[in-house]
Amino acid sequence: MSEILLGTCGWSYAEWEDSLYKKKQSKLKKYTSIFPTVEIDSTFYRIPEAGTVLGWARYTPQGFLFSAKLPQTITHKKALDAARDIESDLNQFLEVMGPLVETEKLACILVQLPPFLRFSAGRLESFLALLSRPPQYAVEFRHGSWMREKTFRLLERYQVAYTIVDEPLLPPDIHVTSDIAYLRWHGRGTKPWFNYRYSEKELQEWVPRIQKASQRAKKTLGYFNNHYHAYAPENCLQTMQMLDKITPEGISALRRIVSRRQEAPVAVRASSLEAWTGPIGEKTVSRLLLRLMTPDLLEAARSMPDADLSVREDSQKRLAAYVGDTTVDIDLRNRMVIHRCPVWRSSASEKRLCPHIAKLLMEIDPEKSKSILTNILSNLSGWRFEPRLAAESTKRARQG
Repeated sequence: MSEILLGTCGWSYAEWEDSLYKKKQSKLKKYTSIFPTVEIDSTFYRIPEAGTVLGWARYTPQGFLFSAKLPQTITHKKALDAARDIESDLNQFLEVMGPLVETEKLACILVQLPPFLRFSAGRLESFLALLSRPPQYAVEFRHGSWMREKTFRLLERYQVAYTIVDEPLLPPDIHVTSDIAYLRWHGRGTKPWFNYRYSEKELQEWVPRIQKASQRAKKTLGYFNNHYHAYAPENCLQTMQMLDKITPEGISALRRIVSRRQEAPVAVRASSLEAWTGPIGEKTVSRLLLRLMTPDLLEAARSMPDADLSVREDSQKRLAAYVGDTTVDIDLRNRMVIHRCPVWRSSASEKRLCPHIAKLLMEIDPEKSKSILTNILSNLSGWRFEPRLAAESTKRARQG
């Protein structure tokens, strides 16, 4: 059985304070005393500063391992298209990540594909042919069309890991296609997936699956992505305990998280923008959306496949996503909605929403969606609805 290293997707979450971290404590330093590995999520949105990467390499213990997401410029904006000079983008990213490679702390680079990218053996192979070692690579597919033997054979040929997932869209099949096994637990929630706390029974069911994967690989890496309310570190530590991989520091951290949760159970907070009545959920969000769009357009949003949505950024400043074959960008700080589609072109001037925007707002955390919508409704004249994209329109790759 190979070495099994489990961690979380990211470490710098403010909501983990008072449970995993103390206030004003170095989060990464504390994290590395509890977990043996972490997946860097921020590299998906932008290439980090060289000094930041150098700090990751210098100020983490010997033997601690990072995995990192490949930038979305390669996976989403250029959709792995080798003809769009993704090799230069890849080389630039690898150069910046050099200190982690040199210190042997970069275990793997995760290539997370967008939901809109369907199976194309040629596109995948032309990308895999660009990859050099070290580090190792893993590909995470987000569309069911990739679940076929030809995909797995290509990954095996280039010694790239298939990412084993626990999520609503793809089956949790165990495929080991390289020297490493790579697993990600996204959660089984609905809006969003990640706001989900695994039960001990659900985690226990994964123990033999992790062991099965580790029997076929030299190293097994696994990351919990359900970061809301410190669910990820709790579920990760529980799984480590079940596998007898937890340290004394991990046991103490798990006790602290559980104790904190018992003292202050997760509760739905009221919106500070406006006192709307009723529970915060799908019905509440739908009622708010209907004040900005017609019922038929809302129904069109509901009929869009979940696989057509991929959130790019969900922060206090900005909400951005790929929806279908276009993008939605909601600038929360400057109160601006930027989008392009035929419906939006005619409705933006009237301050009305289209199905793409509604789909995004129905899929994110209901509390945040409610806050955005109440902000818009209470200050409609202060919001700008722009029928254009701030940057070049995204070009989608559907087939071959």
